Amino acid sequence: MPPMPPIGAGLLTRLAELAPPPLAHLSLRPLYGGGFWVAFAQLAVFYYSVGALLHWALPRLLRVQAIQTQPRKKGEVLRDAFYSIGPLAVKAGVWTAVEAMHRRGLGLTYEGPIKGLGQLPYLLLCVALLDYLHDGWFYWTHRMLHWGPLYRHVHYIHHKSKAPSAFTGYSFHVIEAVIVFANEVLVCFLFPIHMGLHRVYHLYTTLIHEGGHVGYELAPFIPTLAGTVMLAARGVSPCAALNTVQHHDLHHRFPTRHFSLYFTHWDRVCGTLHPSYYRDLFHYFPPKGQGKKQE
Repeated sequence: MPPMPPIGAGLLTRLAELAPPPLAHLSLRPLYGGGFWVAFAQLAVFYYSVGALLHWALPRLLRVQAIQTQPRKKGEVLRDAFYSIGPLAVKAGVWTAVEAMHRRGLGLTYEGPIKGLGQLPYLLLCVALLDYLHDGWFYWTHRMLHWGPLYRHVHYIHHKSKAPSAFTGYSFHVIEAVIVFANEVLVCFLFPIHMGLHRVYHLYTTLIHEGGHVGYELAPFIPTLAGTVMLAARGVSPCAALNTVQHHDLHHRFPTRHFSLYFTHWDRVCGTLHPSYYRDLFHYFPPKGQGKKQE
């Protein structure tokens, strides 16, 4: 009869498996299927690189239109960058759970090579569906987070920033991170989605969250599928149906307004749109563009 393992040996083995690998062995590859530390490395590199680009580089390289009415307090940017570590770890954990679900055949995720243009229409449809579902999930969970107890004990961290920066994007409580990122699991049960697209899309959403907090206007150059279509169709004329940086920046000044992420329809239908939003929207655009937005 083989000797019994010491009590706690299984737990120690499991902890060893979860322990961070040496920095020399951290990797950004494979795109998916690499486990927690690969997912966390992908997120951290992307989030902090994009944050640095949006916060420090672009305002120095390009002429940007500031939209904030008050200065940031000293140390706020570094505080938000630090607070983002927890949510990034939660998001990496969500991705690891999606990988485990896929291995067990749970959900509608699939993999394999993507070849030819024949698959492009379905991939674009998936992106459009993900945008719409993500926006709806964000609006209603965001409103839930403004319910008294959740706001006082969880969501208040995000609203410490009255003049947010790019790093405010994921500066929130880990409980909020679980709520916000849960949709990345739920979508796996709604329609077939390629694992590569699932990873790339939800990595890219970190840019959307960061971009919505930069403190200067990015619109009409909104880096979403709908934003790209509208830019091609309308040029620089603003589109009232799409979100802007100004839209979410107002939320940090007026916390009972503007809960959406990509689109404005939920705020319009539910009466949470600030009355001054369309009046002030793109006032710095040429009169021709301003006239078009009123159509």
